[in-house]
Amino acid sequence: MKCERCGKQVAGNPLYCEYCGERRFKAKIRLVDNAGNDNTIYLFSKDYVIGRDKSCEIFLDDSSVSRNHACLMYEGNSFHIEDLKSKNGLLVNGEPATEVKLSNFDCVQIGSTSIHFYYPDGEFPEDKIFSNTTEFVQATLLKITREIQSKNMLDEVLNTVLDGIMAVSHAKDATLWLPNENNEWEIRLSRNFKSIGEGDRMVLQLKKLAQRIERDSTSYIMHPNGEQAFFKNIHKAENNIYRMLALPLLSRNQFNLRKTQRSVLGVVILRTSPAGRRLDLRNISLLESLAIQGVMALENSMLYSEALAKRKIDNELELAKEIQGQLLPRQLPEVPNTDMAAYSRARNYVGGDYYDVLKVRDEGIGIVISDVIGKGIGAALLMSSLQGSLRAQISYESRPENIVNNINTLFRESATEKIFATFFFCLYDHNSGDLTYQNAGHNHPIVLRKSGGEDLLKSSSPPLGVVEKCPGTERTIRLAPGEIVVFYTDGLVEAMNEKMKPLGFEPVRQYVRDFITSHKDASAQDILDAILKRVEKHVEKQPQHDDLTILILKRNG
Repeated sequence: MKCERCGKQVAGNPLYCEYCGERRFKAKIRLVDNAGNDNTIYLFSKDYVIGRDKSCEIFLDDSSVSRNHACLMYEGNSFHIEDLKSKNGLLVNGEPATEVKLSNFDCVQIGSTSIHFYYPDGEFPEDKIFSNTTEFVQATLLKITREIQSKNMLDEVLNTVLDGIMAVSHAKDATLWLPNENNEWEIRLSRNFKSIGEGDRMVLQLKKLAQRIERDSTSYIMHPNGEQAFFKNIHKAENNIYRMLALPLLSRNQFNLRKTQRSVLGVVILRTSPAGRRLDLRNISLLESLAIQGVMALENSMLYSEALAKRKIDNELELAKEIQGQLLPRQLPEVPNTDMAAYSRARNYVGGDYYDVLKVRDEGIGIVISDVIGKGIGAALLMSSLQGSLRAQISYESRPENIVNNINTLFRESATEKIFATFFFCLYDHNSGDLTYQNAGHNHPIVLRKSGGEDLLKSSSPPLGVVEKCPGTERTIRLAPGEIVVFYTDGLVEAMNEKMKPLGFEPVRQYVRDFITSHKDASAQDILDAILKRVEKHVEKQPQHDDLTILILKRNG
């Protein structure tokens, strides 16, 4: 086929002309069936018959679909869909239809398959932006989380991330820059970007910009009037109108990479029309969520390369331990009116203990503690995926029960085997002392009241991965000044002595109560140290076969 721009013959159906870089596809669709299968098909300037007959250009293996069910027709730079007198018809955005001109982000339902339609340089219709953007990002994150588990799907993940960024930012074109084997920045992926080769002046300018962003670890914005700015925090661009925007994909510093210690793994550069586009808080948060997934894909790809070089099981377990340890916070954030301390230790078999403390907003933090029930690099990678999913969720979701339910969906889709995870998540307001939580099968955190009583933050739903939807609901308690919460994994209450007797919950509870009664001004670190001494006294150097994680939160006056 000939390229419409340069007229040269292009072999096969490449998405972009190999000579001039012209985008050749006109639209793309994502086919999602009720089994969770998700496939992307790029559409060119031709017609496509959809149906159950294997001769159809788009084949749907579904008995409720007619042999020739519908036709996608390209006409006048747009696609139309027409029902070919099928038995069960079709729905467009939930409404029965016979022939419809498709708009960006339309959803067509044929049998059990949802067909999501996208124009590469199109925009969301204004009446669909607010109702569908969160749904779109959820679907995109779900697709990324599933893809990220595969060793050979880095390009698939990065393509999905870049498509999501294009949709959220409404950019005209986009380039994803990554360093090559010679440590030189080059375009790895692009959308609608026209280039005549490496000597292209625009390519050289963008390359210099990527190098500057790598050097300073900053974001960049150019306004329609030509003014430019670099800044460390992309939120400073809120309500700005941009003509060009560049975002660094910042390493989470999780892996001791042998080849490089770079902090910027990649750079996304977006350009829009001369009039520019406004960046609101919602779009910035969604861009951050998608960037997190891109970083996760790159780091997991590096991890897989490392894992492939370590064929032996012992080396794999050591690598899994390293991942597990480096997922944990290097230091806890400073929070007003709050004292915190944490400890985590991996044992011989990696079980997947994970905790994190995340700043959510000016007055709050998110606290998570979890135990992935599994061993080895698979559990550690799944824990990495879980962490990335959580950080993405809290950027635009504020209710713990919704966050836990969304992560449960992502967890079920990404787990490649029967792996489950206990999961406790809460949002803590350090001004009011309110702690809103949901517990999915995790050990009950202990709340020690000033009155001498205790509350247990009990589970209201099964562990992640057990059921399709978490049935639990969030609950809220209030901490008064001086009150304490002890979060822990089962490595605490199941710590064994040489007679294989576990320490148990009640001795732990009573010991902590006695300690804070006799040490009324004890800090969170003092309480943590006392618990660890009690564990050491019980186990008497007996080797343990489970991870141990403890986090103490004390509200100060």
